[in-house]
Amino acid sequence: MARLGVGIVGTGWVAGEYIRAFSTLPETEVRALCSRTLEGAKAKASEYGLSCSVFNDFEKMITADGIDIVCVATPPNLHKAVAVAAAQAGKHLIVEKAMATTLEDARAIRDAVARAGVKSVVSFVLRWNPLFEIIKIQLADGAIGDVFFGEVDYFHGIGPWYKQYAWNVKKEVGVSSLLSAGCHAVDALRWFMGGTVREVSAYSTFGKGPDFKEYEYDPTLCLVCQFGDGRVGKVASCIECIQPYTFHINLVGTRGTIRNNQIYSKTKFPGQSTWATVPTILPDSGDVSHHPFLKEAGHLVDCILNNTESHVNVADAYLTHEICFAADLSAREKQPVRLPLG
Repeated sequence: MARLGVGIVGTGWVAGEYIRAFSTLPETEVRALCSRTLEGAKAKASEYGLSCSVFNDFEKMITADGIDIVCVATPPNLHKAVAVAAAQAGKHLIVEKAMATTLEDARAIRDAVARAGVKSVVSFVLRWNPLFEIIKIQLADGAIGDVFFGEVDYFHGIGPWYKQYAWNVKKEVGVSSLLSAGCHAVDALRWFMGGTVREVSAYSTFGKGPDFKEYEYDPTLCLVCQFGDGRVGKVASCIECIQPYTFHINLVGTRGTIRNNQIYSKTKFPGQSTWATVPTILPDSGDVSHHPFLKEAGHLVDCILNNTESHVNVADAYLTHEICFAADLSAREKQPVRLPLG
């Protein structure tokens, strides 16, 4: 079988993980890199020992021979132009989060992919974290019954020591605490609870600590959302905290509770008197090399080869982003916001 050719737009930190993933999969080959400068693309290719074409124009890369998959790994304010052009050219897509920095751009990507009929994955890569997989299995098995309240919190101090800090602080690019990073928590809440969010209320603040003064938006936000069936969820996102990276999950069900890698379920464990702990790999690092990009890339390849849709295609990811945009709007206007957004 001929390999699928991959072109990667963007040559930053996360692009390296996509290079590793697509170079490891037997079904794919990295055939092109695109950066703002040819020198930057050549340097990235040399860093990873790639013999591939290099570009400083993403449109030329997209239309080059042998490109079947386009990976969009630029800063998020540049995603829309690349993703829409790639879809229109009939290329399958992986798009880094945030998928877009405006609701209109997110809709444009969603609609372009739908019209083109290409396969897509938005990089909520934690869906392939082993803890996430274990929780999904426990929920499907009815271990804690029906989840009626869930909370997922994202605490990650993104300061000058973190590689995306330089652009992350800018309102035009980072946008908000949720769009810059906390959207992982919003997506996890949707992934675990299912259903449709109908209303969001949110508040944001800015601690203005010495390491985070350059942020052009509030780096801390807390939202509460109500699902269409009355269930409730909560997400806190803080990217100005001084603490170890923390991704907190708490799911309360009619028969028990899951708290990170701990479970309390008297129906599954009769006589249980305290938490049962499942040793596994946790989502406990902000280092991109800690995340399962290989599984994510392999999932897209499976979708392409088997003509199936991903559980985190752009249409699904749009719903996560819509909650983020609604929460930001609620925090600005200091009132609840109904979904879907008009």
